[in-house]
Amino acid sequence: MPDWRGLAHDEICSLLSVFPALRLQEPEKQNRHKLSFYAPLETDVPKLTGEMEVRLKQAEISANLIWSVDETAAVGLLDILPASANKLHAITFLMRQQGFSRENTVFAGDSGNDLDVLNSGIQSVLVANADAETKRLAADGTGCLYIAKGGYLGMNGNYSAGILEGLTHYLPEADAWLRQTDQT
Repeated sequence: MPDWRGLAHDEICSLLSVFPALRLQEPEKQNRHKLSFYAPLETDVPKLTGEMEVRLKQAEISANLIWSVDETAAVGLLDILPASANKLHAITFLMRQQGFSRENTVFAGDSGNDLDVLNSGIQSVLVANADAETKRLAADGTGCLYIAKGGYLGMNGNYSAGILEGLTHYLPEADAWLRQTDQT
């Protein structure tokens, strides 16, 4: 990957080994184009990622640092990806490939790894169970964002309920179908 200057996964990991807050995730959570770490929830994320960005830049590595939280395990998650690899690029590629218009595309997310799309011009839904930091960062964006509140068809707006709520916000024609399905 050009963003990583041909460096192997282990070489980038070694470069970041100076950060004691980071603990490498299990091998099955790694891949050729993603380096994943655990970090304590109390980590000063802006400070850590800022220092990591400096170190990576000094090594001429272009990367996206994506913070999210595993609420169930009460641990922070930090993914390092090549700068050219993110969800927004993947979704816009699929939209072009499949001929989907922006008007007929709706994205839903709940964590930091979704922010690039949530803050884009793509119609997006942030589900109600998203963590506070993701809600703050998504609301600061200039994208087409709907934040699920709950109450739609008696649902709470979390997880798939939030996706359905947001889908009907952007595609009202889906509402009649969902209401019909709800009554059967």
